[in-house]
Amino acid sequence: MRAVLILVIAITLGGCSVPTAIVRSQVVSYDDAIEDTTNKLLVLNILRAKDKAPLHFDEIPSIHESIQATASLMATYPFGPRPATGPGRNSFAPGVNIQVSPSFEIDHLDTKDFITGLASPIDAKFVKYWLDRGLDRRIVLLLFFSAADIVEVDDHGVSHTIRIRNSPRDSIDSLRQQVALESADLANELRCDTQSEFQHYLKLINSLMTFTAHSSTERRVFAEHLTLDSKVDLKDLNAIASLDPSKYQWLRHSDGTYTIFAMSSEPKTVLCFSDSPIKVGAGSRSQQNACVQSVVDIAASDSIAPQIEQPPLSSPAVGRREQQSTYCAQFNRFLASTDTADETRKSKFKTELRLEIRSVGEIIQYLGDLLEYQDELGGFLRENPVAKMKLNNPLTFGYCADEKAGSASAGCADIFFNLRHDSCNARFTLTYRNKKYSVPNYNSPDASTREGASCSVAEASGAGVARAKDHTLEVLSVVHQLVDLQKSAQDIKETPYIQVLP
Repeated sequence: MRAVLILVIAITLGGCSVPTAIVRSQVVSYDDAIEDTTNKLLVLNILRAKDKAPLHFDEIPSIHESIQATASLMATYPFGPRPATGPGRNSFAPGVNIQVSPSFEIDHLDTKDFITGLASPIDAKFVKYWLDRGLDRRIVLLLFFSAADIVEVDDHGVSHTIRIRNSPRDSIDSLRQQVALESADLANELRCDTQSEFQHYLKLINSLMTFTAHSSTERRVFAEHLTLDSKVDLKDLNAIASLDPSKYQWLRHSDGTYTIFAMSSEPKTVLCFSDSPIKVGAGSRSQQNACVQSVVDIAASDSIAPQIEQPPLSSPAVGRREQQSTYCAQFNRFLASTDTADETRKSKFKTELRLEIRSVGEIIQYLGDLLEYQDELGGFLRENPVAKMKLNNPLTFGYCADEKAGSASAGCADIFFNLRHDSCNARFTLTYRNKKYSVPNYNSPDASTREGASCSVAEASGAGVARAKDHTLEVLSVVHQLVDLQKSAQDIKETPYIQVLP
């Protein structure tokens, strides 16, 4: 009887522990399923954007599962005369039954708030967030900004602006013109006119060797040089002293006058390259000390806003010229001014750089356009194998072959965003319109690993450079978080600019 009791207790305890183990296993499995499904849904929308097709966003808000476990024990005790055949002793038949009933929900994100969020420009504080996390500056400049305006202001207060669009799809049409010009022996200042607008943008972001973000408190003059008599205006002095320091600050000058400043309700995000300050907003004034101080003084005299502003000059058509165009002359002057090692090449003009920030929807469309550009470029190079075009397919952070030996920029062979058609070094794979696409891992596999046995290091890198990194998965992680951040937007904000001042 004691053995029977022990067996009953063991079955009961086993039945209690089985559901706990199943819960642990199922939670991990469902988390893997959500990761895989969410990643593939995001890539599907990028592929739809490549085809200029409507986008459809879905999410799995919850997964429900009921787990029912039952334990049973059946005992047989023979009685009466023992038969000639049959069991000769008592028998026990233990049993455990597990029943799992999973269910899930899928929601189509077609609400007004979500669509409004997709169409809203990204707040600059999210740019700062990703820069602070160590995201490569070239990824930030490629992903978050759709265009750059280089503004020069002459001594007469007249501005001259050139616009450089970060639009890979628009540069496809210039491929045939470029192939006829790449082999020509042209001076460096004339090469600008033989390159596409997208190439101009790539050269621009590679010239910005540093790109950082800071939070600063904005301080504006509320009242300036107030004259107060301590005997007569004691009440006013007490009022100044009692001002909320989080909203107002006051300063007493050596001549006995006072200046009152109004403080911003929350820190402002300031973006900088080198030691040059940047200000967010199309009509904002410059910040001369934003990159080095936490409190920023803004005065009208600090602004380089011109009295007469000319409309932006678009990139000229690709072609060979005897002398460089006005557009390229201004573009080359700005590139030279970013070379901090050569002070003699600094521009004589007051210059600023304005970066137009994208919405999340525009980012997804941009990645689709980039895939289309890379497909068209790959097909064009296959049709013209002798073409000497310095264009990378897929897009990398530089053109290593064009740089001097031993002086190649860090990560110049790293891939920005690419979907492969094979499973070499794949993180996950999906099928879209009967074609297979795979997202590669960040690092190329080592030749000694099992992954490396099925594909070479050069194949895994995509650029033919050993140990090159592929940032496709990293870009997807950024876009995924940005999509989640836009699910409760209430209105569409005006598209801001980010101004970069030398």
